[in-house]
Amino acid sequence: MNKAILHDHLDGGLRPSTALELAKNDSYKPLLEIENISSFFDRSSSNSLEDYLEAFIHTTALMNKYENLERIAFEAAEDMHNCGINLYESRYAPLYSVNENLSIKDVLESINSGFKQAENLYGIQSGLILCGMRNDLKNVESVGEIAVKYKDLIIGFDIAGPELNFRPSLFSSTFKKVKNAGVNITIHAGEGDNVESIKDALENGAKRIGHGVRIIEDINLENNKLGETASLIRDKQIPLEICITSNIHTNMYKNYESHPIKDLLDLGFNISLNTDNRLMSNTDIVKEMNICKDIGIKNPENLLKMSASYSFCLLYTSPSPRDVEE
Repeated sequence: MNKAILHDHLDGGLRPSTALELAKNDSYKPLLEIENISSFFDRSSSNSLEDYLEAFIHTTALMNKYENLERIAFEAAEDMHNCGINLYESRYAPLYSVNENLSIKDVLESINSGFKQAENLYGIQSGLILCGMRNDLKNVESVGEIAVKYKDLIIGFDIAGPELNFRPSLFSSTFKKVKNAGVNITIHAGEGDNVESIKDALENGAKRIGHGVRIIEDINLENNKLGETASLIRDKQIPLEICITSNIHTNMYKNYESHPIKDLLDLGFNISLNTDNRLMSNTDIVKEMNICKDIGIKNPENLLKMSASYSFCLLYTSPSPRDVEE
């Protein structure tokens, strides 16, 4: 049976050894001065979201050559295969890599080339979701145009970056164009912003919600009464792309026990278990499944199987999550 990862950032998943090797090849000094590359990128003890996100400055700086992107994409898919995944969705803000020697088409083709090499070797199917950076209107508009023009090279469109004050409705015209072109939409919401951001994402064409954990704030856990948006999410079984460890490291929750994933599962929400940023959070999907078991989720592997039902890589219908044996 297929097992899928739906929410994983390409620039958040480099191997530390690869980052160091590419830094040496490209004479990228900030990383050459680091004694322990793994410890440098591990942001599990971040004091703030800004501290966590600072690490991405250094990964994207290494993603400026065709061969670098190709290798990073291949290794990401290979790492997923080694964790038992055979459907892998990776997301990336492509304009970070465009330069005088690398066109936007080069960026997309290099990543797809790496994915194809992994597919030929291991059978894992991978696809690219393009991210516009929501704190930059022109960036979102440009990436939306890229998504439409090169829709045959991608599987979806998203907006990433700081959620607060940058709700999806600010980019409604871009979402409309992308949706009309037949491009799948998933939107980061309900992580850095509240429940209203989730509702906003749905109104702008999101088939899935990136993170979405703050839907718990629309639920009275004393009587399990759901608010309007929570009811809509559950009744329509809209997948929530939850990333437990990442939520802890960005200080959304103090510890794993306080994370709402189990409550949401118990209430019948459609939960997809994901990795988000494997490098910065020092995680992989095996670790995430073990965390699930530690907090009382019996068979987290079933979450990966259900994720496959909603993968943009395949888009086929499958049983309701409630029909899958726990």
